Amino acid sequence: MLTISSLTKKVFPVRRFTTFVSISTLILLVTSSAWGQQRILLHNLCDEPSGRVYSTGDRFLRSGRYLCLGERINPQNGSAVKVLCFLNRKILYFQQNTVFNTQICAPPPNEAVQCSVLNIVSCPHDYKGPDDEKNAPIVTSPYGSSIINNRPQISWHSVAGADSYTVVVKGNGVEWKADVKNTTSLPYPQEQKELQYGNTYTITVISNHGDQPLNYSPLVVHLLSLDDVQHISDQVKQIKDLGLPPDEAAFRDLDAIYMSKLLLDESIKTLIARVVAGSQNPTLYRLLGDRYLGALLPEEAEQTYTIAAQLALSSSNTSELSKVKSGLKLVKWLKDR
Repeated sequence: MLTISSLTKKVFPVRRFTTFVSISTLILLVTSSAWGQQRILLHNLCDEPSGRVYSTGDRFLRSGRYLCLGERINPQNGSAVKVLCFLNRKILYFQQNTVFNTQICAPPPNEAVQCSVLNIVSCPHDYKGPDDEKNAPIVTSPYGSSIINNRPQISWHSVAGADSYTVVVKGNGVEWKADVKNTTSLPYPQEQKELQYGNTYTITVISNHGDQPLNYSPLVVHLLSLDDVQHISDQVKQIKDLGLPPDEAAFRDLDAIYMSKLLLDESIKTLIARVVAGSQNPTLYRLLGDRYLGALLPEEAEQTYTIAAQLALSSSNTSELSKVKSGLKLVKWLKDR
C-alpha cells in the first residue's frame, strides 16, 4: 500500500430609451459581456470552478474551458453545448442561452453524507473497528463496491502472526482460490476466467498461520454493465483528448466521471498515479483522503490528509486546509466508533 497521502451575469435592463442604440453599440455590449466572462478565469474571480465546457458549440466559450456559477452559456444556432458539472457529476447539454447556476449544477441533497463516514450504509463495505480488525486481512483493493476492471488487482492489510494468505473469488461463472506467501497483493491470475460485466462477486482473503486459518475479510464487488463501462471509457477518452494538466484532469474531471458511478477504485488509483508522478497539489491529496474515507480506510486517509495539510500550509491555501481539517475530524470519528 502506498502511504501518501459570478461571474454575476451582466444583465442590461430593458428600458425605454428616447434615443436609438446603434447596432455597433449592441455589438460592443455583447462583446464586452463575453470578454467579462473570459476575465472570470483569467483573473481568478471564481474561487472554485463548477464545470467545464466539452464541446465547440458555444459562441464564446472554448472547449476545455472552466465554468463558474453565474456564467452564461450561449449556444450557436442549432448547436448543443456539452458541459460537465463537477458538483453533481452530470454531463449536461444546453441548446438555449442559459445561466450556469446552482439550480442547474448543484450537488445532490445528500451529497455531504454520500459514501462517507457520516453515512455508513452508502459506503462500499462494512467498516470494522479496531477491535474487529485484529487478525483480519482487510481487503483494500479493489477500492469500493463498484468496479470496471474485470481482472482487478487484489490487495489487503497484513496480519500479525500470519505466514500466508488464501484469496477466494466466487460469483457468477467464476470460482477460484490462490495461496499467497510473503506479500499482501495478488494480480488477478491470467489462467483464471475474468469477472463478467453486470455481475456481483465476493473476494475473500483468509489469513493463515501454518495450517490454521486466523481470520478472514470479505469484499463484495459489482462489475458495471458493459454499456456503462463503454460510456465511462468514452468520457475518459474525451477528457484525455482535451490535453488538460494531469493533476487538474485527475482531481476534477476524471474524479467526477468515475464518482458518477461511485467508482472509488478508478478514482483512487488515478489520484495515486499522480502522487507517484510527484504531484505537490494539496487539492489532489485532500481529495485522495476523501476517497479513502469513502472506501472506509481511515489509516490511508489520515496519512494522505497529513500530506495535504503540509502542502496547503506551504502554499497558503486556506480553503484546502479547512477541508483537510474537516476530513481529519471524520477520520477521528471513524476510529473512535
